[in-house]
Amino acid sequence: MKKKIFRVFLIFGIIIFFSVVFKYKTIASYQYTSMNGQVFKLYPYSGRNIALLIPSSNLDQTTIEKIITVFDEAFDYYFYITKRLPEKLLNYNNLATIAVVPETCGAGCGYLGATGIEITEPTFKILYDGVQNYNHYDQVVFYELGRNFWFYGDKAEYKGLDNTGSITTGYAVFMRFMSIDATKVTPGPFNNNDFPFFRNEVEGLIKLYLADSSQNWQNTLRVGRAPQNTLNLGATDLFASVLFQLNNLYGEEFLIRLWKELANRPMAASTQDAVDNFIVSASLAASENLSTLFTQTWRWPLSKKANDELISKLGI
Repeated sequence: MKKKIFRVFLIFGIIIFFSVVFKYKTIASYQYTSMNGQVFKLYPYSGRNIALLIPSSNLDQTTIEKIITVFDEAFDYYFYITKRLPEKLLNYNNLATIAVVPETCGAGCGYLGATGIEITEPTFKILYDGVQNYNHYDQVVFYELGRNFWFYGDKAEYKGLDNTGSITTGYAVFMRFMSIDATKVTPGPFNNNDFPFFRNEVEGLIKLYLADSSQNWQNTLRVGRAPQNTLNLGATDLFASVLFQLNNLYGEEFLIRLWKELANRPMAASTQDAVDNFIVSASLAASENLSTLFTQTWRWPLSKKANDELISKLGI
C-alpha cells in the first residue's frame, strides 16, 4: 500500500515538474543590436513569420505563444493584401523581429518596407498583461506591421514642402484596423478610449470633412491637418478614413487590387503625380472611373493627364 501511494506521489510530482518546465521554457539569450545601435540581451521566441525578442525568459509560455500566433496571422494578412514581403533587415533566423527594448522612436517603431519592429518595455507590458488578464491585444504591433509592409512611398507619398506623413502613416493607421479584424482578436483600449469608439472616430472623420465645405485636399491632407474632432485626430487618420470609405464601397478584394495597381504606377515626381497615382489606382481597382468621387465629392485635385487616362481606360 505504501509503495502504491509513493508511486502516485512520484507520478504526480513528475507531472508537476514537466508542466512547469514546458510552461516556462529555458532558452538561450540572443544579442540584439537595436535600431539606434544599442546592444541588449534578449530571449527569442519564434513563430512562423516573426520572432518575439523579450528581456525575460520566465514569462508565461501560453501568453507568449498566443501573442506570437496572433502576430504571425497579422503578418499573413499583410502579405495576403499586398502580395509582397518586406525586405529582410532586422531578423532572427530569417524571421521578422519584434524586439522589446528600453526605448525606440516612440511606443513602437518599424522600418518602412523592411523587417524590424521595436516596442518599448511599457508597451510590451500593456500587450502582455492585456493578453494574459483579459485576452485583449494592444494595437501597436498591428500598426507597426503597416510600416514594414509599406512599399508605395515613391508612387503615392507627397513631395517637397507638402506633408509627407499623411499617406505613409495613414496606410499604417488603416491597415492596423484591417489586420486586427483579420486575426479576429479583441483589441485593447487606445489612449484610454475603448477601441471601438476610437475606430468609429477614425472611420467617421471623412463625414466631418464633407460636412464642412471649407475643407478640401489643399488645407487638410496636403498640409497634414484634419477637421476639428473630439480626439484631435490628424491627417493620417483622415486618409485612413478615405480608405475605410473605399473598402466599405468595394470590399477586401478592392484593397488587394488597389495596392497592386499603385505598385505598378510610375514614380511620382511631384505631389500631383502622387495624387494622380492614387486616384487612378483606386479607379482601376474598382473598375470604375472615380474621378467625380475624388474631385467633386472629396475635393481632391486631378490632373488633365490622369483624367484623360481614366476616360481612356474606364470611360467617363
